[in-house]
Amino acid sequence: MEVLTRAADRAAEAVAAIPAAGRGVEVGRGEGGDTTLVIDRDAEAAIIAVLEQAHAQGMRFNLISEEVGHRDFDGDGTLVIVDPIDGSRNARRGLPEVAVSLAVTDGPRLSDARVGVLRHLGTGETVVAVRGEGVRVNGAPMPARPYRGLWLTVVEGASPRRLAAAMQHLSHTSRIRSLGSLALSIQNVALGRLDGLAVLRPGRVVDIAAAILIAREAGVIVTDEHGTALDAEADMDWRGAMAVARVPDDVAALTAAVRAALDAGGRRV
Repeated sequence: MEVLTRAADRAAEAVAAIPAAGRGVEVGRGEGGDTTLVIDRDAEAAIIAVLEQAHAQGMRFNLISEEVGHRDFDGDGTLVIVDPIDGSRNARRGLPEVAVSLAVTDGPRLSDARVGVLRHLGTGETVVAVRGEGVRVNGAPMPARPYRGLWLTVVEGASPRRLAAAMQHLSHTSRIRSLGSLALSIQNVALGRLDGLAVLRPGRVVDIAAAILIAREAGVIVTDEHGTALDAEADMDWRGAMAVARVPDDVAALTAAVRAALDAGGRRV
């Protein structure tokens, strides 16, 4: 936990040091397949520097990170999963919904996640989950929020074609949002700020590892497009759509929306 928190701190400092006009400059393509921006590169470099220090002090692990891909630190079965910047397009445009996502697993699957840390770079909020110990927000226990139904729904991967196909299954929701950060969308459903999430375009393990642990520790349901509890190999190749909600009836509506969007827009990332 101390290492992940320090890594999030260093990434935030690295991002703050980049002039706003320079954050969206393209500098290559990462192992995850997306264009690498200056903000991605510098945040990841700051995180890896902290991990290198931890390794020098005796910690052993393997790393999966969006830009560098796989890296071996004399791994002993522990896996660190990093998305240095979730919401890169937001960061490029100066929008605040941007997060650093860090997770540790003690096995090869998402269900093996032990610790998850999300740092919201727009607000500075830090949300932490530890398996079996619940969720803390800025160091305090997660506040309870009453469930009032699927009123405020968030969608990600919401291209016009996908969203149009999904809408017939979302007509009972009151309002729809799209944050542009998959990790923050999952987290906000977990915290009760949003009521449900439909991911209309397949996401990657680095995007979701920390957020899914936060959701599970909050008692929120996370499924694939068919309503099956979401689990996956923690690697760079996996892609998957999903639904996140607090009750099964909402999951059923959201998965129907996801399937319709996938059929309309194709299943590529």
